[in-house]
Amino acid sequence: MRIFTLFDSTFCQGLESRGLTLANYLYALQPVLEVSVNSEPDEIIPLTSLRALESISLSPEGDQLLFFTASLTEKDICFLLRLLRFSAIPLIVNTAHWEDAGLARLLECGRVTFVPGELDHLRILSIIQLSRLRFSLATMQVNKVLALESSLEAQKLLAKAKAELQRHGLSESEAHKTLQRQAMEKGISIEKLVYQLS
Repeated sequence: MRIFTLFDSTFCQGLESRGLTLANYLYALQPVLEVSVNSEPDEIIPLTSLRALESISLSPEGDQLLFFTASLTEKDICFLLRLLRFSAIPLIVNTAHWEDAGLARLLECGRVTFVPGELDHLRILSIIQLSRLRFSLATMQVNKVLALESSLEAQKLLAKAKAELQRHGLSESEAHKTLQRQAMEKGISIEKLVYQLS
């Protein structure tokens, strides 16, 4: 598993204002991150910007992003939403300041784990596990919704095809049997047949 970490400049400035450095923070965080979550050693990859992710081939099963920022901006939200659309990976976002509307858009998909305020490095392992679980469950829900939408669309097309045959004098059951016969002759499901006919 690859864990990408990004500490943006506002987060680093916040550390410095409290007399800490990023090096100190990473030093405390590194041993915790190196503990394997899945019995396989995790590879920790520090990033210098969110844009650096665009040049990396990401895997939903093998990658995760930990994004630390003092203030979650609209630009950050737009980039993270685009990332989720094209290369969805489990995300943990840690910030002290945010706008509710922007955060709601980010959390709507269910694949983002949000940690407000200062993150206790001793909890990071359990938060990573929670994030992966949330991501997995959200992905299953998305797949179920897509399957239901596809099934509903097939039912609508089937009703439309039967209605067309009924206009030519067939009863509903005769129209259904006709479509079933055509599908069997072609060796495809009735759903695929009505998609072809539409």
